[in-house]
Amino acid sequence: MHKPSAHLAIDILSELENRFDPAALAYWVAPNTILTLSGARAYFDGVFYSEDVQAASEWEVDIRETSRAIESITGLYFNEIMIDKSATADSYAGFNVITSRGLEYVLNSTSLLGDVKPRLLDQKLNWGELFEAITLLLKQDAKYKDFSTENLHHVVFGILLGYPDKAILGSIAGWETDDPFSEPLIDADIRGAGYYACPRPVYTYPRHLVSDPGIRAHEQLWSEILKDFYTSTFHQSLAENSAFRQQAIALELIS
Repeated sequence: MHKPSAHLAIDILSELENRFDPAALAYWVAPNTILTLSGARAYFDGVFYSEDVQAASEWEVDIRETSRAIESITGLYFNEIMIDKSATADSYAGFNVITSRGLEYVLNSTSLLGDVKPRLLDQKLNWGELFEAITLLLKQDAKYKDFSTENLHHVVFGILLGYPDKAILGSIAGWETDDPFSEPLIDADIRGAGYYACPRPVYTYPRHLVSDPGIRAHEQLWSEILKDFYTSTFHQSLAENSAFRQQAIALELIS
């Protein structure tokens, strides 16, 4: 099993830059995306809003073309591109992506599932099918017999997002506790999680786990990946490119 690394994300995006204008990379540099392209998690998404229907349509074309290139470079288990309108009538373009490398890593990292990795990895399921397949596996385990369907879905989502097992189960237990004096949940210390605007890759866990070796190692790994990427020569050069910067502003990754 590979070790997640910023260099994996840099290699993918460097190849992407060889094929497209630097502006096209703006869709793929947010922290949640970098952690997934680095191999540290399976799933990432992005949604970019605009009052201009034409702009959203052009973004959708860019995303579709660049995501196909990414699939040819690293392999995607699932790739969904979307364009639609929000409840407030703003147009948006976006994506939901699961990488093959990331899925293999999270399935081999979690102890919440049995020995099902080969079966899931060998199948080419869409987002809903994969989610349901993992949910059904959890339902067959006596450890989760008292879990609601909603909480089973939280477990599945946490696994695909690469969160630590203790954080996933500890957070669910915290949400289920109806006691104002119970132990609080705290945010994971992921340095660089807000470098660009995106669905922030930060999970929660019970406060007593703040010194847990596994949790601390996980926080350190994710923080190091983000720091290594954003301080790299590759990213610094990209960030100084005027076309990239203009697109990042248009996508509201930066102000």
